Amino acid sequence: MTGTLDGMDIQGTRKTPSVERTIAELGTVARRKDLLERGYTAWNLKQAVDEGTIRCVARGYFALPDADPLAVLLAQHQGRKTCFTKAEELGLWILRPMPMPHMAVAHGRPVPGFVVHRVKGKQFLVDILRQCVRCGTELEALTVLESAVVLKKCTIAQLRRAFLGSSGAAGRAIVEMIDPQAQSIVETVARYTLKMAGYNVQSQAAIRGVGHLDLLVEGVLGLETDGERHHNTPQGWAEDLRRDNLLVIKGVWKLRIPANVVLYNPELMLRWVRQALQRIDSTTK
Repeated sequence: MTGTLDGMDIQGTRKTPSVERTIAELGTVARRKDLLERGYTAWNLKQAVDEGTIRCVARGYFALPDADPLAVLLAQHQGRKTCFTKAEELGLWILRPMPMPHMAVAHGRPVPGFVVHRVKGKQFLVDILRQCVRCGTELEALTVLESAVVLKKCTIAQLRRAFLGSSGAAGRAIVEMIDPQAQSIVETVARYTLKMAGYNVQSQAAIRGVGHLDLLVEGVLGLETDGERHHNTPQGWAEDLRRDNLLVIKGVWKLRIPANVVLYNPELMLRWVRQALQRIDSTTK
């Protein structure tokens, strides 16, 4: 008698997972080499293709029938995600979607629909971050690098080492802007925008009895950069009301600025800040 129980046959020998299950775990597309290293044989792969559970999408690459189209295109060009495209996959903060995905290939030749980076061998996180500095604006690169530190994927010391030498000047300048206390991309963008406008900005300023303000401008104006995820809940709304009331009682001026204004209409944020500071100044004369 034969049978299985919890992934094992009745004699207690663990069965090899199906090829399609392993490819799904690897991200819908997998290299033949990686599958062979996991114990599958060429016959296993051929049988799965014949059964229609997987398909060969390029020489040495197999995919699930509903595989991610981008992953298939990368396989067909022997490429990998890199730069901002890879940073987004890693969960780092991306200011805006890239117009085209970024691809790492050894040959470095142009590929229609992709930004191509010539890369040989393995890529590490610092390689991805260097590419973001070269490809993006200062702010786009800052959001990625700062999130790498905030999310504890690397340290500031590691980033400083990654940008040594004359070619790393732009990266070093961005590293010096990083605030490990940043709580979100919205806060990072607001801080950068205000500093570029010439304001003194303190992150996560502590107010006794209230908590921390996202930003404190010129030492007198608090800013809360609201995103719907954290504030548009009954608990979040109640906490916002509590903090707002206590700030009024303590005589602390504060603006609450929506995330979409910070990210997509920074001039409006700057106008509000300028007007609020003028009002504060007029009350102290």
